[in-house]
Amino acid sequence: MSETQSTVSSQVTEAMQWQIKHTKKQIESLNKAITRIGDVDQLKTKGSLLKAYAKEVDVKKGYVVLPDYQNSDKEITIYLDVKKSVIENAELYFHQYHRDVRGLKTIQKNLQKAQDNLLKQQTRQKNFDPTDLKQAETIKQQLIAEDAFKTKVLHSSKAPEPAHPRRFYTTDNVLVEIGKNSDQNDHLTLTANKDYYWMHVSELAGSHVVIHSTNPSKQTLKEAAVLTAYYSKGRGLKQVPVDVLKVSQLFKPKNAKSGLVLFTGKSQTITVDSDEKLVQKLSENNKNATNSN
Repeated sequence: MSETQSTVSSQVTEAMQWQIKHTKKQIESLNKAITRIGDVDQLKTKGSLLKAYAKEVDVKKGYVVLPDYQNSDKEITIYLDVKKSVIENAELYFHQYHRDVRGLKTIQKNLQKAQDNLLKQQTRQKNFDPTDLKQAETIKQQLIAEDAFKTKVLHSSKAPEPAHPRRFYTTDNVLVEIGKNSDQNDHLTLTANKDYYWMHVSELAGSHVVIHSTNPSKQTLKEAAVLTAYYSKGRGLKQVPVDVLKVSQLFKPKNAKSGLVLFTGKSQTITVDSDEKLVQKLSENNKNATNSN
């Protein structure tokens, strides 16, 4: 085997291993997301019960225990927002139900695709002959097209992570900041202007994202959503649901772990492709903005 052939075969082998590992992590994250969503039908049941028993519910208690009409021998504990009426609480449960149904469908679709991809990737790895230079070159081009042949494969050292959040400028020249660890997510979210917009992928692990605008355009929201999807466990997926909220809707429960926040009210959901090319383009915008200052 020539030195060139050995190098190409080694690169292809490492790239395939990295890709399979990445796909397995995606599948694991998607399965966890399905588990976290849980029984969506119970949300609908809670909303229906609150409407049916509206006159008997004391919102000030913060919860109510009602008979489960689907299981006559059981009861359901329903937690309430004391600042809202019974009907408003019911609508919140219905909103969460519809949101979770949409999210579950998207996650299941992405899971099936990831499982199909893993099977193809493992079959290609099994059939790979490192002594066949033509085959190695062909697979190399496939891996490049699949965004699996990356610097990570070619270089062992990793670039040092910045001390500050990742910063991008959208096409509208709006600053978008992205946390890079749990502590930074907390700081970014809890110190942001309350009128700014905030994003996070639905039901998957990912960075907190703050849009430095009180009235972002649809284009800025979409570009920020792509960044949010890219810097999450949804990277590489074509349909990633991203939640959009005002920073003022967020709060951190007492003694909650780093990076965990909850929200009140309704959220908007934008489904996007975690488009690496757009992320690179916005990264260039950031460099140009920095150089012009």
